[in-house]
Amino acid sequence: MSEVLPFCKIKLQYLLEMVTDHELDDNALRVALYLALAHADHATGESRPSFETIGAAIGKHAKSVKRALNKVEAAGYMTVERGTNKGKSSRYRPTEAALKRATERRREGDKVVPLSRAKGGHSCPQSGTDLSGKGGQDRPPNREQELRKEQARASAPDLPDEGQSGGTRPDLVFVSRGICFVRDWDARLAREGMTTLDRSLPLSPHEHHLGYWLPARTPAPADSAEWQAQLRLLRDVIRQAQDDACAASPAPRIASFAPRQTQSASCLPQDVAPSAEENRHAV
Repeated sequence: MSEVLPFCKIKLQYLLEMVTDHELDDNALRVALYLALAHADHATGESRPSFETIGAAIGKHAKSVKRALNKVEAAGYMTVERGTNKGKSSRYRPTEAALKRATERRREGDKVVPLSRAKGGHSCPQSGTDLSGKGGQDRPPNREQELRKEQARASAPDLPDEGQSGGTRPDLVFVSRGICFVRDWDARLAREGMTTLDRSLPLSPHEHHLGYWLPARTPAPADSAEWQAQLRLLRDVIRQAQDDACAASPAPRIASFAPRQTQSASCLPQDVAPSAEENRHAV
């Protein structure tokens, strides 16, 4: 059998041997884990803490620690060289058989996924999505998404500083109606002598909600430069919304209610004046 590796390289495999042993007592496992993780020598795995030191660390009495170590020794994972209480402490060391089994586990695990020293990593098949050199992928247009975008553009309000109808300005934020932010805006507009949002702006649909496109979710502190900028922008939005509403409303149709006498009079020759009777009927 091959040479045993240093304990620091097979520590996990050694612990795995004990953890997967269903017959090993829990207290014995705790003591063995503590020794391997806290006191074991990197090369040999040997440790020399006293029963009291181990018990204080894991919350057990010294006699319980001694009984647990006896179980670890009986299971074949550790040899215990008991010392005296007169300056010579006990020594605990993993058995040769346990170290050999841990070494075999380590080497078998290394064989599962071999590493390529030339390439510096795993040899993986060349698979995946070929990316285009243009910085993206050519995808066919999704007609359903295009229709949703067109409907959203058609339902969005006309806002100032936009070249086409239906777009939203990047400096505006959608605020749903009926929430506290709308009440904050209404209160601030009242201080400025302006009407509420529901009287100034039309409701706009956005992501299954109705609301308003505003300079921010909440108004900036009063009398601040930021608030003055928000106020100017909001007035522009209100003015644009009112202009769009006027442009969208149909022109009133004015019917001709002129009396027949007046029409007949207009049809008379210019050199013939209407009679007094005709004038009376016209009035």
